[in-house]
Amino acid sequence: MTRMKCSFCGGVMRARVLLAVSMLALGASTGCALWTPAPPEPVKHIWLQADLSIPSGWMVATFSEGLFTTRHGLELESIHVRRWPRTLEVKGTGRTIEDGMLPHEIAEVSLDSRRLDEGVGGLEVISNRPATVDGRDCYEIDYRFRNEPGLRIRTVEVGCAVAGWIYRFEYRAAEQHYFDAGREGFDSLVANVNFWIEE
Repeated sequence: MTRMKCSFCGGVMRARVLLAVSMLALGASTGCALWTPAPPEPVKHIWLQADLSIPSGWMVATFSEGLFTTRHGLELESIHVRRWPRTLEVKGTGRTIEDGMLPHEIAEVSLDSRRLDEGVGGLEVISNRPATVDGRDCYEIDYRFRNEPGLRIRTVEVGCAVAGWIYRFEYRAAEQHYFDAGREGFDSLVANVNFWIEE
């Protein structure tokens, strides 16, 4: 295994343990999805109805309802792509995404859900602005919080309504070092999404 230096955990061994534990935890929650190196060609995901270009050097796990990718382990940085029906209640809010809602309104519902999440402490919104994914109007929110162990996490979330679905592309990383190091890979993935779904 490649040696990794983890500035939070006191060295190489701790980073290896984090990587192994996070991979095992994800495998348990995704039906033992297989982790493989990012392929040179886009991943064609049947459920998401989209082609996704995974950053070079990252590991990817596809499962029935979405996709995860990481470079150093899920505790340090990850990209999560998923979708759900508009009619599904957004966790903790008692709300659904109604027809005609604008992207910034969808973003506010998502932020409300995060604020109510017990694992999110001291959420601070850095920006909330329009974005575009494969020609669709979307939102992009950038925020930071502390997770349950107290680590400062920064997240960029890009989301939009496509036909009867809500799509979300989420990049989450430890704010110190890992966030900036992996951000380019996330931006590239979002910029190169190709939806198959018709409006």
